Amino acid sequence: MSDDQDKGQQDKPGHKSGVTRRDVAKIGAITAATLAVPTVLNNVGVNTMKTAMKDAYEADLVIIGTGFAGIFAAMEARKNGLSVVMVDKGTVGWSGLSPWASDSRPFDPEIYDRAEWHHNVATNTEWVNDRKWLDIFLDESLEIYQILRDWGAHKTKPFERSGVFRGLMEDNEVTLVERTMVTSLLKDSKGKVGGVLGFTFDDSIEPSKAIVCKGKAVIMCSGAGGYKSPGFPNWGNTFDGDAMAYRAGATITGKEYHDTHLALSKIPAASYDQWVWAQTVTGAYIMVGPPDPVVGGLTVEAALRVSTGNINRDPGAGPGGESPPKGPRKPPPDAIANEKYRGKGFLKTEGLILDFGGPPEGSTGEDQGFRVGGSTAGMGVHKGEGVFNSDYTCRADGVDGLFAAGDALGSMLCGSSYPGRGFSSYGSAIQGRRAARFASEYAKNAPMPKFDKAYLDSKVAEMWAPRANEQGFSPDWVTNTLRNTMTPFHILYIKEPRRLEGALASIEYLRKSVVPKMIARDGHELRLAHETDNMLLNAEMKLRAGIFRTESRGTHFREDYPARNDAEWLCWVLINKDQENQMTLSKHMFPKEWHPDPAVPYRERYPRPYPGEEEFLAGKA
Repeated sequence: MSDDQDKGQQDKPGHKSGVTRRDVAKIGAITAATLAVPTVLNNVGVNTMKTAMKDAYEADLVIIGTGFAGIFAAMEARKNGLSVVMVDKGTVGWSGLSPWASDSRPFDPEIYDRAEWHHNVATNTEWVNDRKWLDIFLDESLEIYQILRDWGAHKTKPFERSGVFRGLMEDNEVTLVERTMVTSLLKDSKGKVGGVLGFTFDDSIEPSKAIVCKGKAVIMCSGAGGYKSPGFPNWGNTFDGDAMAYRAGATITGKEYHDTHLALSKIPAASYDQWVWAQTVTGAYIMVGPPDPVVGGLTVEAALRVSTGNINRDPGAGPGGESPPKGPRKPPPDAIANEKYRGKGFLKTEGLILDFGGPPEGSTGEDQGFRVGGSTAGMGVHKGEGVFNSDYTCRADGVDGLFAAGDALGSMLCGSSYPGRGFSSYGSAIQGRRAARFASEYAKNAPMPKFDKAYLDSKVAEMWAPRANEQGFSPDWVTNTLRNTMTPFHILYIKEPRRLEGALASIEYLRKSVVPKMIARDGHELRLAHETDNMLLNAEMKLRAGIFRTESRGTHFREDYPARNDAEWLCWVLINKDQENQMTLSKHMFPKEWHPDPAVPYRERYPRPYPGEEEFLAGKA
């Protein structure tokens, strides 16, 4: 069939492929050479979308996301008498990083010691966690536990919990708008956030249409993100919330820290299956699961082993990386010492032994494969990145009408590393409820917003733009280029200014010259185009934050500054958009009472050494 014949076929009613033989060849070229000179594709599905339908919803409160934070926010808002509309890119309980909502960590004051929790969490997170948010967690987590039990959530498996949450929303007359990607926060003439704009993307069922949701306040419960690496626990979030909030003028924080969880080589993308195998117990990633404890996590030391070719080397392996003798795994000394802390949500931190992956001792790897590090590339620490709030109301600093909760809120409950089980799900629930309380107070005194037609039309046109581009780049190609730029361990985990600046130059080029020319041939590809744009924005944030923080702390390691610097960097790094639309970074310093005792020797304050740290400190002395 000639190209002309092929084109004629695509114009026939009912023909849905919209791809010519020439396009297939071009797509194949992209697949074969991701980083080669890209082929510019014809958008055979080009559509101005001028005739696209538009649905409108209105409620006192608009919530983005239906995970733990969103569900608790909706329930609190309804208790306060507010009407609620919830928008989700997926469906209730099945989106983003929801597999993480599979663990309980309530603080019971009759069992645990509050001061001990504070000390251990601060030590594990290297003193950059928010002490007030931890107090809020300690005060409210036991109540969250009881609420979930009353709802029946504890009796279900993670993938069955969506039914419990959906029933709650329906019983409480919450309007659900699902399978809808939100692309923009809408602001009224006074600059206040008063709604969201998005689109439906399942156009194989019905044509894509614009969705406008108006509300007196908006709560962002959209989760965090990652670079779509296959593996546990990163499933589908793509920093949409951070990107929308940043573009609307909100402050963002926590982008220099990265999660380092493992996956299994035979089921790298099966999130729930991974959860059955591995229960994360500490920010140092001691994994506990049958039959014996195993140790894992992509660490600085492990990543350096990768660079020498010892990828699967066990801590007990010989100098050449040979496997240790077969037999039952003996837990490392600290794993044994930690047994007395099991279930308390914090662990001893001295002398932890960490490795990158490979089969456990005595295992053939036949059941689930080898451990693979870096499966959560680009994902931040739970509760450690996102929209910044300085007064514990969950209100986004810099923007009226916008609130955030859960992994969309950079609360720094966990800081630079994840200190223990359950902080993610229970922290999200607590923050969702808290956000709704303050958003309800705000909404009761706020009018329903009005949007200028020209403003709304321009936002809709911006959203549909990739559908209208006649030629351009496939979002898949751009995403693969992003992955190849950002996910190497010597960019995300082992940082050096020249490498970071080189990666930044590539990301800046993609954002400036490639993103405006992405094409979308259907609704799903339009979703990918917006997700890719959001991931690139966050890549720039991560690179700039990595360059800005000239020290090492937690999961942030700088080869040229391989030590902690309490005098200058006991702070959070804040990211804003200035009036010239440029990204600016600043420090938010901690109160003195949060600092570690300077009289305590350095190595006692920071028991985990970085490569080159001792020599660096000796040189400074």
